[in-house]
Amino acid sequence: MSEATLTVEPASFGRRLGAMFYDSMLFGITVLLIGSIISSVVGHIFGRELIEGGSLFSRALFIFQVGLLFLLYGWFWTHGGQTLGMRAWKIRVVTLNCHPLNWQQALFRFVAAFVSLLVVFVGFLIALFDPNKLGWHDRFSRTRLVRV
Repeated sequence: MSEATLTVEPASFGRRLGAMFYDSMLFGITVLLIGSIISSVVGHIFGRELIEGGSLFSRALFIFQVGLLFLLYGWFWTHGGQTLGMRAWKIRVVTLNCHPLNWQQALFRFVAAFVSLLVVFVGFLIALFDPNKLGWHDRFSRTRLVRV
């Protein structure tokens, strides 16, 4: 992907928010559905006490679901730079030099975005005030969102 095929205009906060909402619905439902199926099957086979809140199984299932979310986001980011929500909102994630992301950058971006969520979206909201419209996850992973 060359810089000529991308406008280097940063994605607006509204576009970011729209894509994030769209993707959280699609990926969230997918991951919850897969987790529910696994939980139901395991609960049916081994008994309900295994899947109670706080159990080892429920913690392992949570880690599995977060890992699945990373694989979904990571695959889209490293294969074309756009999730389905990003395609709908006409934005793409690229490196600071407008190159495609690698899996390491995708992991850094995902972890930093997760941390940003845990601290009440501060890492996302900072993009409103940043001159380059970069959030924590953009800075940490050395990536940016651009309009296409």
